Amino acid sequence: MKRNITILFALLSVSFAFGQGKYGKYLNSKKLALTYKSVKPAEKDDYYQQYYWLVKAEQLKTFPHLADIKPVVLYNFVKKVNPQNPTKKLDDRGKELRKTAELSLDQYFKNKNFQNNQVLLLNLETYVDPSQGEYFTKVDAEKIKQLVPKEFFGFASLNKKTMEETNYYLWVDKKKDEFKIVDIVPSEKDKKFYASLKQYLPKYKFEKKYMPTVKKGSKADKTDKDFFYIMPFERNVDNIEYKTDDFETFTLSQVKREGEAWIGVEKPKK
Repeated sequence: MKRNITILFALLSVSFAFGQGKYGKYLNSKKLALTYKSVKPAEKDDYYQQYYWLVKAEQLKTFPHLADIKPVVLYNFVKKVNPQNPTKKLDDRGKELRKTAELSLDQYFKNKNFQNNQVLLLNLETYVDPSQGEYFTKVDAEKIKQLVPKEFFGFASLNKKTMEETNYYLWVDKKKDEFKIVDIVPSEKDKKFYASLKQYLPKYKFEKKYMPTVKKGSKADKTDKDFFYIMPFERNVDNIEYKTDDFETFTLSQVKREGEAWIGVEKPKK
C-alpha cells in the first residue's frame, strides 16, 4: 500500500551550499572525474559520494519539465534524500563490498572510462550503499515542482521497497546565498500562530499529502515582497493561507470556512 508522509523539520535550516569536503566545489561530474589522479586514498569516500550525487542530479536534469531548474538545486535534492554512508559506519560485509567496488571504480577512472558506463554506475551504487538498505529511496523526478520560480521548490522521495513517499521543501535564501530544507508546517512552538488558528478554525488539520500553492508577496510593497504565502491543498473544506519570510515564524493571513468566502484575518501593523 502506497503511503505518503511529510518530514517535519523544526526548520532544518542547514546550508546546502555544495557538497563534501574539497570536492564539494565541483558541480559537474565530468570535471570532478578528471581530478581523479589527485585523489588520496583517505578522500575516496567524499570523492565517489560527490560523483554519485552529481550523476544523479544530471540524470534528473534530462527530464524536460526540469530543464529550467538549476543543476545545483537538483543536486541538493539528491544530497538530502541520499545522505553519505561513511566507511567507518559500515559493518564488515559493507566494508568488503565497498572495497571491491572501489577497485573497479579506480580502474574506470584511471582509464577515463566514465562516460555512459553502466557497469561503472552499478559499482558506484554498490560503493555508496553497499548494504543496499539506504538507497532504495530516490528523488521522484515527476514530483519536483517549482512552487515559486527559482526560489522555492517542492520535491518528493519514493522508497521503491515500501512505496512510501516523503515530501520536502527547499528554499533558496538569496540574502544568505544558501539552500535550506525547510518545514512549511509551523512548529507547535509557534504559539502565536496556533492561537490565531484556533480562534478561527479550532478543528483545522494541516494537509501534508499534497504540495501547497505558494506565492510571493507584492514586489511593490517593501514590507511584503520577501514573504511567502502558503495555501495548503484545497479540498472544498476549511482552509487557510499563512505567510513567512524565514520559515521559522508564521502569520495567519486568511481563512476559509467550508462553504464560505475567504476572509482576511491578519491584524494590520500599528
